[in-house]
Amino acid sequence: MRILISGGGLAGLATAYWLRQHGHEPVVIERAPSLRRDGYGLDFFGTGYDVAERMGIIDALAETQIFMKNGSGIAFVDKDGKPEAELKIDAVRKVLGGKYMGLMHYNLEEVLYDAVKDDVEIRFGTSITAVAQSLESVTVTLENGDTEIFDLLVGADGIHSNVRGLVFGPEEKFAFYLGYYLACYFVPNTYQLPATWSNYTEPGRQIGAYSTDREDQLATLFLWQTKDEGYVPHDKRADKIRAAFEGMGWLAPQILDDMPDDGKDILVDTVTQIRMDTWRNGRVVLVGDAAGCMTLISGQGASMALGGAYVLAEELGQTEDWQQALATYEHRVKPQIELRQQKAHDFAKQFVPGSELGVKAEMVVMKLVTYEAFSGLLKKQFVGDSFLQTAAIHRLPASEGSVLGYRVVGKLQETDYQTLAMGLDEALRSTSTVNLLLQLDELEGIKLGALLADWRFGRKYHEKVHRLAIVGSKRWEQWVTKLSSPFYAVEARFFNADDVERAWHWVSETEQ
Repeated sequence: MRILISGGGLAGLATAYWLRQHGHEPVVIERAPSLRRDGYGLDFFGTGYDVAERMGIIDALAETQIFMKNGSGIAFVDKDGKPEAELKIDAVRKVLGGKYMGLMHYNLEEVLYDAVKDDVEIRFGTSITAVAQSLESVTVTLENGDTEIFDLLVGADGIHSNVRGLVFGPEEKFAFYLGYYLACYFVPNTYQLPATWSNYTEPGRQIGAYSTDREDQLATLFLWQTKDEGYVPHDKRADKIRAAFEGMGWLAPQILDDMPDDGKDILVDTVTQIRMDTWRNGRVVLVGDAAGCMTLISGQGASMALGGAYVLAEELGQTEDWQQALATYEHRVKPQIELRQQKAHDFAKQFVPGSELGVKAEMVVMKLVTYEAFSGLLKKQFVGDSFLQTAAIHRLPASEGSVLGYRVVGKLQETDYQTLAMGLDEALRSTSTVNLLLQLDELEGIKLGALLADWRFGRKYHEKVHRLAIVGSKRWEQWVTKLSSPFYAVEARFFNADDVERAWHWVSETEQ
């Protein structure tokens, strides 16, 4: 298929790479005239790291990473610059099994661009002004007035997605403000800071500074609590930041004095999540921040952008039914995004505490996680595993219509039940009941936190699943099958692993 990708950032470039790997013809358009060298540093681990390994770009990324010096880390300092709590990056890497890098956003984008530029058509300085769909195609009108026809349109154009606005509706329908503004810009590296990301917090505001991949450059990051005042024009940004950080201690006066004269070199935006009921509309689909921005509080925006891109291309590579591919992509990724959004939302009020007591409490927590005994809290808070590795539910290609099949590997989590429920709900839009096949390959059980999801699933679907075939090789799986009716289905039957064809035949019988 010929697929247009709007957005040449992380999600767009990764989508283009994987679509090309699966035999499709992606075309990328990007509004900016060239690759941008802006943005802030990011944590790169989990799903994104997994995808980067599969792309073979880990070595290229490692050459650009920040936090490369021994002893580097993230420090929270007092007004005199003395560390009150410090998290060493080596400790973070240990918790994440060595699969962690600190990267500048622009370096990750450059490496992705190098991976696709020779195989994919990329047009800079181009944007879409209109989208029209038919049963056979999607037609876009470009800024220059030209129209082009594609099989699919992917909106990978960030939190302020143009495609989302044109096809799904205005941003305010989907925006969920978390109470902060952020700003960042680069300053000369004349501050003699240690090899850390240094942060200073006062009630309701925080400022950080850290080394980038360039020896002569420091990056800054400002966060402050305020009401949502919408978009800040370029010529108002410097004044906005100065007003918010006037009278602040530590290096704030010097960092403010070194602010670029040109407001276009200053990034200012709200800390806002994007929450949508669906990411699909006909032949148009969203990926990355355009679909489900999690904000920098989640620490996983870049990683999940690459993960979503990978899954979208994978599903489009497994079937000619593009509608089902887009649905399965959403079913697999959306629960993972929503899990991370919820954790970010829960953590938001503590991210930059609004009181002196809150700031002190933050220091206590940061000191705790520096101890190895508590370091696992980091991984739990930020969902450090790759969902490509931990997701237990995988839709089988033989699924069709009201007959659904899933391979189950590993330990079932709450997100797996969400994926399964979304698949059933999709099928139940056109039928009153479904037949379900579960192929148990090394099922390890159910995580404790997912037991409630299991119970809710049984309550909701036990009368809607007419036949349930459980395919496995263990005796206890036969026992589970006997308990499955009527809790999970009207009728349940066990089949040995070598009888999978007979199981498919049973759930595919038309007479119910």
